[in-house]
Amino acid sequence: MKEDQKSIKRFHRPLRIITVLIILAALILWFVYMMSKPYNRTRTTYADFVVEEGDELSVIAEHLDEQKFIKSSSRFEMLGKITLAKDFKPGTYYLSPSMDSFSILKTLQSGLTTSKGFTIPAGYTIGQLAAALDRDGLADKKKFLEAASSPDLAQLDVLGENPEGLKGADLIEGFLLPGEYTLSTDADETMMIIMMLDAFSNFFDEDCIARTDELGITTRQLLVLASMIEKETSVDKERATVSGVIHNRINMELTSIEELPEKPLCSPSRESIMAALYPEEHEYTYYVLNSTLDGTHKFTADEDEYNTWLEEYENAVKEASEETEEAGGDEDKEEGSESEGEGE
Repeated sequence: MKEDQKSIKRFHRPLRIITVLIILAALILWFVYMMSKPYNRTRTTYADFVVEEGDELSVIAEHLDEQKFIKSSSRFEMLGKITLAKDFKPGTYYLSPSMDSFSILKTLQSGLTTSKGFTIPAGYTIGQLAAALDRDGLADKKKFLEAASSPDLAQLDVLGENPEGLKGADLIEGFLLPGEYTLSTDADETMMIIMMLDAFSNFFDEDCIARTDELGITTRQLLVLASMIEKETSVDKERATVSGVIHNRINMELTSIEELPEKPLCSPSRESIMAALYPEEHEYTYYVLNSTLDGTHKFTADEDEYNTWLEEYENAVKEASEETEEAGGDEDKEEGSESEGEGE
């Protein structure tokens, strides 16, 4: 009996240790997750952020905080130290308050450059892409935009029929497929653009074209829808649902296809393109950002319910803004008190 009890104790001891380690790991992951949360997942607009030569993590964190890309400079700096973030590349980056801190750290360290060539992020416009390629020394911004505006590109089959009024780089906006590209040593700006258009042509195959025809829209209109989906949600599982709302509104003539933008808003991801091609089947005709401000949406077919939810969301945004201002005011007061103390 004593030997059995000893065996049980020997078994329980490592089990307790494993349990403690699991709990500690879970707490660490939760802590890191909380530090990495976006400043505001609902604000999906992008703005310039400049990293100067020699900027260290503490300086970058302070500037990100000042420009409202992150919630806390101290948390961001701590996260950077935990993940051993370093070697930040100088230049102008396109960041959004909807990005989590992990994504921001990765962007500021890697830019568009990879070991094989370069990467086009989803959601970039041609202008933003040209600037980013120039920043990383992969292309000349002016030459890239000139190449994107070449009238020769208008003849490419991949673009389909070109609508009147569109010209220059606007003709290929949305057709530069996001993803990783291998860059040959002799590639110039024109070759880079042709390579990206070829990638789109290979991805957007006969099945995609047939599906677009089935929907009764052009490839460019399909990309407009995909770019809207890209801009509307950063939650992957919502893409097809958002697409379903847009398609429902068009089919029910609540929104006319002619009312949509004449060109894509950005280069949409493969996921957004597929969501535009295959919308989720439902009866929703409205969506609104959730008042929890976590970037998710609520969906409904009832206009009154939509208006109620919209008001709740707007109130939540207002309250969050007021809280941020109050927190900033408190910090200013503390700094003022310290300054007065030093003066005495």
